[in-house]
Amino acid sequence: MNIFIVILISLFFIIVSIPPKLCVVLNTADYQCLKTIVNYYNIDTFSTDSTGTFNFCNVVPLIDCDNNGNLNGTVTLIASNTTQKDLDPSKFTCLSNFITLDLNGFNGSTGFFQTKLSCSSIIYRNVLFVDKLILLNSMPQYDSIEIISTSFINSTLKLSTLFGLKTFKLSQSTIIMENNLGSNLNSLTVLELEICNFVDFSYLPSLQKLNLTISPCFQDRFDLIYTISSEQVYISSQQGAVIPLAVVSAITPNYTYITVKGDIERPTSIIDLTSITKQYTMTIIGAPSLNINGKYPFINKANVEIRLYNCSIQSVQPFNQFGDQNIFIHYSIAQSPLGIFDGSIRYIDFSNNSITSTIDSSWCNTQISLSNNQMEGVIPSCFSCYFNAPISPINPTFPLMYDRFVGNNFKNLDRDLPCTTFAPRVNVFNDSRGVLIYGTDIGYEPSFWNIETKSGALTRVYGKEYLVLTSKFDYFINRDRIVVEFSQPIQQIITFPTRDNFSLPTISLALFSTTTTTTTLSIYGEFFSSYLGYSYQSIKVNGVPCEFNLTSFTNVNCSFSNSDDFAIDLNVLQITVGNLTREYIIKIEPGFYNNIQCPNNCTDSIGICNLSSGNCEVPHFLCLNNCTDPTQGICDGNTGLCSCKVGKWFGKDCSLPYHYISSTDSSIINGINEISLYGFFGSLHNNLSVKIGDQQCSPITLNTSSLIQCKTPNGNGIKNVELTQNNYTYVGINIFKYINTIIDCPNKCSNNGICNTTNGICKCNLGFTLYDCSAIINTNGVGIGNNNNNNNNNNNAGINTTIDRGSGSTNIIDNQTKFQIYFKSLKEIDFNNNIVKEYPLLKNWSFNNTETKESNIYEFKQLINGTSNDCIVKTIIEEIKDENGKQFTFANTNFIVDYGSIKFTISITNYTYQSTLNSLQLDLISAVDQINENKDCNTKNTEIDTTNINDQSTFSYIKISKNNKILAGRFINKVISDSRPTFFSTTSKSDSNSVIVTLNLPHCNECIVDPDFSILVDSEFKTKCNDNSNSRKWLLPVVIVVPVVFVSILIVVLITLYKKNTTIKVILHSYKLKKLSNN
Repeated sequence: MNIFIVILISLFFIIVSIPPKLCVVLNTADYQCLKTIVNYYNIDTFSTDSTGTFNFCNVVPLIDCDNNGNLNGTVTLIASNTTQKDLDPSKFTCLSNFITLDLNGFNGSTGFFQTKLSCSSIIYRNVLFVDKLILLNSMPQYDSIEIISTSFINSTLKLSTLFGLKTFKLSQSTIIMENNLGSNLNSLTVLELEICNFVDFSYLPSLQKLNLTISPCFQDRFDLIYTISSEQVYISSQQGAVIPLAVVSAITPNYTYITVKGDIERPTSIIDLTSITKQYTMTIIGAPSLNINGKYPFINKANVEIRLYNCSIQSVQPFNQFGDQNIFIHYSIAQSPLGIFDGSIRYIDFSNNSITSTIDSSWCNTQISLSNNQMEGVIPSCFSCYFNAPISPINPTFPLMYDRFVGNNFKNLDRDLPCTTFAPRVNVFNDSRGVLIYGTDIGYEPSFWNIETKSGALTRVYGKEYLVLTSKFDYFINRDRIVVEFSQPIQQIITFPTRDNFSLPTISLALFSTTTTTTTLSIYGEFFSSYLGYSYQSIKVNGVPCEFNLTSFTNVNCSFSNSDDFAIDLNVLQITVGNLTREYIIKIEPGFYNNIQCPNNCTDSIGICNLSSGNCEVPHFLCLNNCTDPTQGICDGNTGLCSCKVGKWFGKDCSLPYHYISSTDSSIINGINEISLYGFFGSLHNNLSVKIGDQQCSPITLNTSSLIQCKTPNGNGIKNVELTQNNYTYVGINIFKYINTIIDCPNKCSNNGICNTTNGICKCNLGFTLYDCSAIINTNGVGIGNNNNNNNNNNNAGINTTIDRGSGSTNIIDNQTKFQIYFKSLKEIDFNNNIVKEYPLLKNWSFNNTETKESNIYEFKQLINGTSNDCIVKTIIEEIKDENGKQFTFANTNFIVDYGSIKFTISITNYTYQSTLNSLQLDLISAVDQINENKDCNTKNTEIDTTNINDQSTFSYIKISKNNKILAGRFINKVISDSRPTFFSTTSKSDSNSVIVTLNLPHCNECIVDPDFSILVDSEFKTKCNDNSNSRKWLLPVVIVVPVVFVSILIVVLITLYKKNTTIKVILHSYKLKKLSNN
């Protein structure tokens, strides 16, 4: 029983699932007619059932039947391989009520072709007609005849035979048209032919679609194309036939749409279609020759739309080749970058080309489609913001925004990307009837916006600016706000203030809430910034900024990261929108409603509104942490802001130091190289890091307010030191030198001495002197420090050394030569080596000899004008009287100053820097002049040698030679900065007669430097020019030693040395000094 039920149910579902048409049985008359035709022509496409009945209506799609078993559409009959009989019209007259007879593969006959059957249209597919002349006789009055056959190749078609037809199509046979019409053929609406010639088509005024294929046999006039009057025209070429330019250059076409398929004759000049006034669309397919040197060949107006497929355009650029109208080019543009957009076209479809590169933001003024190219990078936000936008009601055939960029390698082709750049702005238009909406990434569809009583949108700058008009003039004339509802890129309603009625922000409620890490302030009112970034907007409580979370015209929400930034009591809230500011007093208490309004918002009272009481009060501001310390900053009670000590402290509460490095030192501690940085660093070291050159100095092993130590990275040479903390970075330029275990000596001691490679100092062999042992000492007892001076009769080498008390310069003079040494200037320089301030030192010294009772020590002072702390430059000059010389120690370096030399100590104290990033430079000039034009055997040109300025060595040296006399200078490459020795660098520049040596000092409160100078008589010097004897050459040293203590800047020196039987005199002896004091 159960099995029987299952069978019945299964049969039921099988029957139900059979399509209705499979159950239809063709009516008897049509069935018998079709059965006769099938049997007569041996047609084998219809099957029979077990009873031998044909299922005509069940063969889809050959026979169209309705549900009543009647023919109602197309009857398709396909001949078999055994079909031999010609088509006989008598076999088909029995068929009734069908529309189209579709015959395939039969043998045609003239009689059948000329007989009108009961259907309205007939199709001959691959039907063989022996009689080609049938195209010369009138055709049966079908609505449509379509012939797909090779039977009529090169046959003639008389247009008069088409009378009464609506559609005639002939393909696979090229024909010769003959216009034998005496009057218009008004019935024909569709004509499709493969032709060898044109005719005058003006006799076919009712054509709606004309499809002509140009065959290789075509040799006729193409200008007859101008006689075509049709809604749609299709012209294609066959077997490589080239289509003349006349087809695409018609300037008064009588058709609306034309499609041209096949290569077109190459133009020699621009094809100007601007005279076409009707709406006109031209589609060109497969015309690689249609360009002018690879550029777009047309110029047209907006009413003319041109589409190219499989043509040849070399590049999108220059874009002006496309004119100013919408353009559609596919499979045609060669591999080339998109470039920039500088036109005014709205719609551009460049999909399916080979365009490369990225999309410039200039294309935001267009609606462009670039799908299936070779592009990359980031799609501009003007497009990506609208990846989810619906189809445009203005141009519904243009692709969706997202689909315009598929098929490339863009990084941000993602429908889920948030849009953060949408920034509309609103102005009332001139006549107050319209609203001008503009801004960033506002989209392309103003029809999606809902604006009060809008009536439409007029584009002004596409993609950037739209004018929306209302129905009433002066509608917005007295409005202080405008409400706009946007649906894209997100649904939102934004209220905008009108420009002419911009009002002060007004608060109706201020409410605080707190968490463990954040204090949040919510403000309600009106005339706030319409959205973040619409207007400049700031909110401060006692001068502490509140960071915005969101804002609208009526609501602001912001947060304080540190609730300790303000006191928990009455506070002043300051809100600024645009250039308009309003202040309120509020109570900071979580959950407390500051919402009690004051009368007239205190506009007619003294003070500001206290929203916690409703009273008008005069506020007093508290500063954050009371500016930490009075030595670091002063609180301004009117603003609540700290005024930090200039150049020392910064930050909201003046707690952060403008740190600097005054000296550096290297040492080895427990086998690890460490650098010690001395200076001013404060007590806060947030995110502290140190770099030596471009390498991190880590770990940092010690940090205090005056000392930071870290492990020195591997390296060599001279490096910058970069110290960062509290989001502030100080860079000391060339202030650190790696320890060099081997130091070369100047000129390798001229092979006349032994080099001490630990300090780079030469120890000269007996008989040689100078820093490189290049000079010869007189062994006849002539010279300083030599007890046998009696034999020196050097009248010609007489030297007179004086110090100019007014200018501070040292002048060393004989009868021919004048050497001069002086400090030119003290300069403050910034990080980029630019001069911030410069103080001249020459001629600004005052002589003061009251601080010492020793007759060989003298003092000069100078006050640096323009400094706030009375910066003083002080120079002490000491004449060395010890016959064995005097030993000094400077910056951990020992040296001896010889008898008769003069030692200088120069100090600079309390210099005030414009910035802690700045440092000082001291310029020292050494010069030589010719004072007597008389020449003798010692006359010699000036020679300057600065090749031994070497920051890697212990000392740097310069040498100036003239007339066989030498001025030699030595500079210790260390400075005592704030009582600590540290490295500093030396640079120089020279001209024909002088050298400027620049000492690059660190940022210091007190610095000490130590140069010294020697005057030597060259080994070539001759005491008597007429003395040609071979007596030994000698030299006379006159040494000037200038250790300079730098607390500000320096001064000039002078030294003298004298020998028996010479005219050398030192003016600084008591007699001369008295004379100077009287000047």
